[in-house]
Amino acid sequence: MIIRMQQFLLPLFTLFVLFILTACGGGGDGTTTPTTATGVLKDTNVSGVTFASGAQSGITGTDGSFTYEVGQPVGFNLGNVTLGSATGKSVITPIDLVPGGSSTSTEVLNLVRFLLMLDTDGDPSNGITISPAVQTVADTWSAVDFTTADLPAALASIISDAATADGTSHTLPDSTAARAHLESTLLCVRAGAYAGTFTGDDSGPFGVLVDASTGLLSGFAYSSSDGLLTLSGNTAVSFDQSATFISGDVSSGATFSGRFTGPSQIGGTWDLVSTGESGTFSGSRVGGAADATHRFTGSFTTTGGFVLSYGLFTFDVDSADNVSGVAYTVYATDNTVGESAPFTGTLTGTTLSAQIRDGSVVDATITGTLNKTTGTVNGTWSDMDGNSGIFSGTGCQLN
Repeated sequence: MIIRMQQFLLPLFTLFVLFILTACGGGGDGTTTPTTATGVLKDTNVSGVTFASGAQSGITGTDGSFTYEVGQPVGFNLGNVTLGSATGKSVITPIDLVPGGSSTSTEVLNLVRFLLMLDTDGDPSNGITISPAVQTVADTWSAVDFTTADLPAALASIISDAATADGTSHTLPDSTAARAHLESTLLCVRAGAYAGTFTGDDSGPFGVLVDASTGLLSGFAYSSSDGLLTLSGNTAVSFDQSATFISGDVSSGATFSGRFTGPSQIGGTWDLVSTGESGTFSGSRVGGAADATHRFTGSFTTTGGFVLSYGLFTFDVDSADNVSGVAYTVYATDNTVGESAPFTGTLTGTTLSAQIRDGSVVDATITGTLNKTTGTVNGTWSDMDGNSGIFSGTGCQLN
């Protein structure tokens, strides 16, 4: 009887174990489905390049998009030409594809020149598009040594093949033009508003904007012991994989030395030599609409009213000139600290109009001039409590 009972229970137990494994997402080999995410290959957006990351593969979309397995490398190639690989993230540039890459590296600049040369319409301001015909003929190409000092000779037959394939004249830019283009792309990728906190011997919130034309960081921080700090850029974000920067407050001598720890994250250390105080800081991008074609950021201050306030505005503009953004108050004399308020609006020509609302109630109005061509934004704001002020900043085309 005992033996028969064991024979009956054993299959049930086996089925129970299989059920538990299935419910937990496991398989017979204990594997799990990898997490995937979407990134963009950007030397301006690059369309028509083959990518592979784990089980994910395909061709970059019209917006340069690709899918990658989180935590895994993603490699890019065009036919038999290997472009490079990097750990998957939301934005990958040619600098990421070359070990120790920077905007002055021969290998990086040659890679940029190659991609610019292949653009179908020769206008990288609207993205780099590699035609299907060129994608096909690229399967016959040999590998390219992008460390070469004579790229025109290395690409002579490829340039001829590309022109024959799609009937378009393909011109190879020089290194100077390639560097200017790449650095402009990097400035725009990193431009925007970032907010977070600093801690250590002192603490408080901070908000900084990365200037789209200079790469310098400026903004405000509020110290629990020293009050408002006005930060201005000392050293612009470097055009390399470390992406370091320095910003500081002239009056107190406080210095914030940091780097981009991701496409939308910054972090680093701060110190105040005069008092021996120090600590760390970290922050993330404020705003950043996924469908934005242009991004502008400005700092604001109060010029009239009862409450003095200091902070940042972000303006993301989509293809239909709809505006969305965030007002981030670093500090106000009514004890508002580190507060965010979203707003929406429109852009008519260069005329900017937006409102911060609480349901049907308009809390604040923002008006000004946003010029996509010059990359500048400025204007005025006012709230329902009678406070008003000005703002100004810069921006760029995201593609």
